[in-house]
Amino acid sequence: MRPRLPALVLSLSLSALGGCVTTPKVAPPPLTEEQKLSQEVARLASEAAALLKSQDLLVWNFWAEGARADMASTYDGKEALFSLDNIRKIDRLRQRTTEPRELRALTALQSHFAGEYLSQQLAEMNDAIANLEASLTFQVDGREVRWGELERLLANERAAPKRQALYTAATPALERLNPLIQRREQRTEELVRELGYASYEAFGGELRQADLNRLALLAEEVLQATEAPYKDVMERLARRELGMPFTSLTRADLPRLFRPREVDGFFPKNGMLSRAHGTVSGMGLGLYGMKNVRVDAREDVKRKNPRPLSLGIEVPGDVRLSVRPGEGALEQSRLLHEFGHALHYAYTKEPRFELAKLGNPTVTEAYAALFEDLMEDPVWLEEQAGLKGKDRSTYLAATSAHKLFLIRRAAGRLLYQLALHRQEEGVDARELYKAMLERVDEMPATKDDVARHLVEQEDFFQSADSFRAWFLAGQLQGQLKARFGPSWWHTPDAGKFLQGLWAHGNALSAREVAEAMGEQGIAPDVLLLRLGTTLGVPIKLDARDENAAPPAAPTSPTAPASPENTPAAPTAPAQEPAPATLP
Repeated sequence: MRPRLPALVLSLSLSALGGCVTTPKVAPPPLTEEQKLSQEVARLASEAAALLKSQDLLVWNFWAEGARADMASTYDGKEALFSLDNIRKIDRLRQRTTEPRELRALTALQSHFAGEYLSQQLAEMNDAIANLEASLTFQVDGREVRWGELERLLANERAAPKRQALYTAATPALERLNPLIQRREQRTEELVRELGYASYEAFGGELRQADLNRLALLAEEVLQATEAPYKDVMERLARRELGMPFTSLTRADLPRLFRPREVDGFFPKNGMLSRAHGTVSGMGLGLYGMKNVRVDAREDVKRKNPRPLSLGIEVPGDVRLSVRPGEGALEQSRLLHEFGHALHYAYTKEPRFELAKLGNPTVTEAYAALFEDLMEDPVWLEEQAGLKGKDRSTYLAATSAHKLFLIRRAAGRLLYQLALHRQEEGVDARELYKAMLERVDEMPATKDDVARHLVEQEDFFQSADSFRAWFLAGQLQGQLKARFGPSWWHTPDAGKFLQGLWAHGNALSAREVAEAMGEQGIAPDVLLLRLGTTLGVPIKLDARDENAAPPAAPTSPTAPASPENTPAAPTAPAQEPAPATLP
């Protein structure tokens, strides 16, 4: 028997059938201009996220499968997405925003759109440079050598005269790139102003989320503090590795000097993944078994790229790691680096696309560098690779010397790029480059060296990211050792501590990550102390972090307000391995 409807429901139904009078719906109030703008910007962000996902999937298939990747086709029908008009819409909304988190998201979105706009406008020039560079060859002793093989050949060549011959012979070939690079630089300056920025430096400062004046002070101080220790270290390394005094070296000798050490046998191919997994599993972390992570470790795919790669297709919902196990210290360090990225992506709790995936890469590079730096940890090397005694000491002396060299190079490049873009008309860029090289490397700069001043130029102060990431990774390592002991990777509380930081995705700036750990800001002290101890040379630094007071009178326009410099509510230093809080 069908149950009877309650009387009340039945009477209401009959009333409705009888055409009872209903209250007319009140029309919602019209959207304000700001609400309309917010909706439009949200739509732009959604379209950008979908496009970026499709592009990352192409990269993944190219990397892991060797499939053809037609990146240009992903822009079909979306030519107007990264237009000046849309960039200005994002900027208008950003200018009306006072909430720090929203400001950060909009700044990241605007930087992404501006970068895509520049790429579109410079696509023809970039393609021409890439195609020419790929085809460059030069003659040495009657044989043709590809420009892309020069670094490897220099590292493998035992004889100094032959290294110099290779280096010199390559110069005329690479100089063919200079006219194209010059035209691209000029056009880039014009485009930056079309985007509404006062200068190349202003855009670069926002892209890097840093006050470049303050960072330049830190770079200058690092160069001064490491000058004498660097010369001492390089003298010892040159005599041990090349049997030459440092004063006799040329830049043709550097790839050989810093070639991978003879320790590859300690890092066999069949243990490459287990060393990385064993390290993170001790902290209660892992990539295997996580529903949002895919690890492709196949070895039988013929066209698979042998270099490890981590991609956050959708952060954190779809994180992928491609690995083709290989032998050697270099391969192990690359895998640990990508593990750092993958863990950061996989443990992110940030739901917003702009704060999970976009933004300056310094923070995620710091997490990657933290794990890569295990290859310079004496305890980890003995535990995971059985590397100890003289073999370990020799290896660490060489890798630490190389890190010191790279830090000085990054500092020098940053100062050179700032000087280059602040130069008055008529100043010779070659002379600026020559002065930087000679100061940073403590070696005379030859004509062949200076001829590379355009080829080795970087876009928008890229060294600022590496510079800060290395220092932040050093501070992270120092905090982990202080809280959880020398073998911090064995402690589940260390995993919880890192998860607390990773949970914010890219919503924390590099400075805020440092502050969330209880540091005053990004500072090089911990890393330089470690390098100095390993190398046996004291490095004394009157550390001025990037948040120190800037010069009284900046010599050029500084970056517009960016999340890195946005005041935030203070947070108490973390005392326990609990999730860090967003300032």
